[in-house]
This record gives sequence, structure tokens and C-alpha cells, in this order.
Amino acid sequence: MKQGFENSSLSQEVLSFHCPRWAELPGIALYMDQVTGYINEIFAPIAPQEQQITLTKAMVNNYVKQRVMSPPVNKKYDRAHMAYLVTICALKQVFSIPEIGSMIRAQMDHCPVEQAYDCFCEELESALRAVFLGQAAPTQIRNEQDPAAITLLRGAVQAYASKVYVQKRLAFAEQTAQQE
Repeated sequence: MKQGFENSSLSQEVLSFHCPRWAELPGIALYMDQVTGYINEIFAPIAPQEQQITLTKAMVNNYVKQRVMSPPVNKKYDRAHMAYLVTICALKQVFSIPEIGSMIRAQMDHCPVEQAYDCFCEELESALRAVFLGQAAPTQIRNEQDPAAITLLRGAVQAYASKVYVQKRLAFAEQTAQQE
């Protein structure tokens, strides 16, 4: 009996994806190699099979150079850097770095980094569940959130979630074809 995509390991990996919240990010500053390993580990369940590396040293340096995030302090990256990198790594799959920088600044205009980041994580997980389960994305906005900023964020994470869905569906179709 054929297994449907909805019950496949590819789909279940995404549905169980957890984006670490601010309090779950490393509390100590990390060196570059630790940073890239940590971020790549976060995205391993939702990265396309042929693209396991999500973040490289050159990419991080480029984000600093383009002023999307601040430079490290004594070659170490803190919790805020991790939050920026998680956000950038997800959104870079569908948006340019300047666009991501603009979106981050829009969020930061309305709330502190820890609140903006946790909101990003919640919206990302919600968008992935909605796309993979074929449900409508939530529309309720909490009182502390700016409606325009949250609408922008939701559109961005929904675009990313849709891309992940298409990539996983294509990988499932390829696996199924190879088994036949």
C-alpha cells in the first residue's frame, strides 16, 4: 500500500519542526564555526535533501557587511546574532538580503529583538503547519503587535512555508517514483 505524502517522514519532519525561541537560543556567545553548525542543525529537518548546508562563514560575513546584522564582538556571536541568523536563513530562500533587512527593520520598529524573534518563530511554525495540513493560516493579531508589521511577517513566512512544501512534495514524488 502506498504511503501518502501527509503521513510521510518528509511531511512529519516539517510538522514537528521547532524554531527555538529567544530563551532557547545559546546563552553564551559562540564562535563562527559553532554558529554555522548550530543554525544548520536548526534547519536540517526542513532543508531540501540536496541542500543540507544552510549557512556558511562567507554568508555570515556578507550579512554583517550588508548591515543586516551587527558585527560580532571579539569574534563571538550572541543570542541576538542567532535570532537574526535564524530569520535570515529562513527568509533568504525566497527574498533578497536587502528585502530581509527591510523586513527585520520593520519588525524592530515595533518591538524589541526578543519579542520580534519569538513572533517570527511562532508565525513560521504556524505557516508551515497551515501549508502542510492544508489549513488557513491564523489571522488573529495580538494587541502588542503592529498590524502592518505582522501582515508583512506573515506574508514572508507563508512564502517560505510554501517553498518548503513544494520542495518536500517534489522529493516525495521522486522517492515514490524510485520505489516503483
